[in-house]
Amino acid sequence: MNADNPYQPPATNVDITANKSEDVWAFVEPQKMSAGRGLGWIADGFRFFGRDPGIWVVITIIYLIILMLSSLIPFATNILQPMLAGGLMIGVHQQDNGQPLEIKHLFDGFENAAGKLATLGALLIGLIILMYIGVAILGIAAAIIASIAEQKGNLSPIVIIITLIVGIPILSTALLVIMSVSWFGPPLVILHDLSVGEAFKMSLLGLKRNILPIIIFTFFFMLLFIAATVFTLTLGLLVIIPVMMGASYASWKDVFTRANVY
Repeated sequence: MNADNPYQPPATNVDITANKSEDVWAFVEPQKMSAGRGLGWIADGFRFFGRDPGIWVVITIIYLIILMLSSLIPFATNILQPMLAGGLMIGVHQQDNGQPLEIKHLFDGFENAAGKLATLGALLIGLIILMYIGVAILGIAAAIIASIAEQKGNLSPIVIIITLIVGIPILSTALLVIMSVSWFGPPLVILHDLSVGEAFKMSLLGLKRNILPIIIFTFFFMLLFIAATVFTLTLGLLVIIPVMMGASYASWKDVFTRANVY
């Protein structure tokens, strides 16, 4: 048809390709968050709990029963905990995308990444053992130094002070490493399908880049935990544990994706 015909459809090809936005859930290398996000993660944890409080309480009761029973078998709790946490990361992710939390989410880790999550648990056992060995070596060295100083009549507070100056940073670093791997590891494995080695490496990098918010989170969460166990006869754990899971998810979302929580 003639190009001047007003009834002819436009001859120009118009691309109707969807302008796909970036996948905000895709894995990114650890991003640095502000120190205040440590408190923000706790607030996000409370928000996730508030969306399905009844289901969260039931899940937490089952979770605690499983951990109590598994404690009868050496190291079983350390293996099971990342598997249960991994499943709950899927559950919180569903919540975050407008879907309801379900009890079955507690066991999703067994279906989706059981081997890797169990290996992560074994890695955490190894780290804990190494920490205990380090503490024992430090204690033995301090005892030997103190014994020598006492025999020479030079036992002074300086020996104790030096031991504390050396020991506290080592112990604190070890605890932060273990915490970061148990914290970031399950969501990295189950939501990004990273290998255990990659999850370990990225957890440490996430710790390095976010040491301040992690310290602030740890301090205030421990205050909440103590209050929940002391003033509510441990009933507060039915809230604190879900908040901890929600906060773990929120920190993963902040640090390893571009889908900001806030």
